[in-house]
Amino acid sequence: MNKDFKKRITDIKKETDLCAKFAKYADCVKEHYNYYAVVKLSMNYYTIKEMVEERSDISCDVIKRLDDVTSLLKKYVVSDADVSDSDIELIKKVRGDVERKMQLLTSYTDGYETYEYILNRIEAGIKGTVDDVHIDELASRVFKYIFTDNDKVVINSKLQLVMSQLPVRMTKNKFYDVVTNTLNIYKGGDKKAAGDFVDMLEKTALIALPSGFDTEYPTLYSVYNNLKETDYKNVDETTYDSLCGKLSDAVTFIENESTFLVLFQEIVNDTFAILLTNNMKSVNKQKKGYDSAVNIITSCANDKVIDLENKNIADSFISIEGVQEELLESVYVLETMQEEFMSSVNEAGQGAQSNDDAKIISILDKLLSTSLFVSLEEDSDEPGIADGDYIASLRERLTGELARLFDDNATIVNRSIMSKLLSAMPIFLNSQQEIKSYLDYVLGNCRDTSELTACNRLLNELIEEE
Repeated sequence: MNKDFKKRITDIKKETDLCAKFAKYADCVKEHYNYYAVVKLSMNYYTIKEMVEERSDISCDVIKRLDDVTSLLKKYVVSDADVSDSDIELIKKVRGDVERKMQLLTSYTDGYETYEYILNRIEAGIKGTVDDVHIDELASRVFKYIFTDNDKVVINSKLQLVMSQLPVRMTKNKFYDVVTNTLNIYKGGDKKAAGDFVDMLEKTALIALPSGFDTEYPTLYSVYNNLKETDYKNVDETTYDSLCGKLSDAVTFIENESTFLVLFQEIVNDTFAILLTNNMKSVNKQKKGYDSAVNIITSCANDKVIDLENKNIADSFISIEGVQEELLESVYVLETMQEEFMSSVNEAGQGAQSNDDAKIISILDKLLSTSLFVSLEEDSDEPGIADGDYIASLRERLTGELARLFDDNATIVNRSIMSKLLSAMPIFLNSQQEIKSYLDYVLGNCRDTSELTACNRLLNELIEEE
């Protein structure tokens, strides 16, 4: 953190007029966030343009959205246009579209994991590679693995990993009891937290499908439907190999697409931040590395093919070396001061929500956070307590949806869904003895040698990875 910045912060703190104090703080925030966003974006934008050149599997509509961002960068970074409301709406739309794409890929991942669980458990029977599993020894090894550490957080993390691989041997009613007991944890707590928890379980089980699930990624949907319609009691080796191959290809596509979208969302967030702080561009032009970052963005925006040997770009990268790290320290300082200065607006009799600068700072704080897909909207839900009636309504809603889902699926699929949900919920076992008894029970009552073989291999992999 340089001396000029320290002095500026000190001077702001000394200001006695609250409105003037906040105005100076707001200018400092916008100036530094603009500087930081431009430098960071220059590196990520260069990287994503390289990715577009090297890959042919990126969705056409994602490329169109990247073109939208490029047009905005040409207007507001390469050139000096005044930001229009329509372009603010455009960047909001791009951001929303990227978020929706990620939600779709997350849903496909959840769906594929349900059927991967099944494929893993029928593999040994189909391939004729069933192991002779010593259940007592396996249960003992898993128990020791769980309690190697005394840290409760580590123990719970291991329990959830183990739960995702253990055989599921419980009735639907017992499973609903587990759901009920889990929801009861939220009784008397935050109403929104309880609702969000149920929403998460619904999405994990694909009870709630995002819009476009069946249309936006036709190949992924075709693979999902193929997995869903398969009769897993009568799968031969050819069908098994075909399903595994299609699943593997689909997972690879999701990984590549997600990697691209995560980087793209970072670029979108930085572009949004640049638009919101565009009036600080003239202030930042003289600062170290700023013009070099703009030069990189200009070259990438104007050239369809990036010249990796371009000395101009190479020199610009040298000029911005270390600048982002220096700026990040200043950004952290400004973040820690935010609550204090928002309060100063309220003390001055002007609510933070009615102050344009306060609104911008609140949005910038989210855009430049590590939570790339965080909602930019203020939470409109009234705070409330999750009382007994509310918890009962959530329980009725969730168990009703699960009952319909289970009725539509074969037992092997339902067990996979239960396993996935159990690993997403707080652990329902309350003591070491309960955990030991549960391990002994589920492993001892698994009569399917193929499934037991898969569990043995997967659990041992977990243990050996530690």
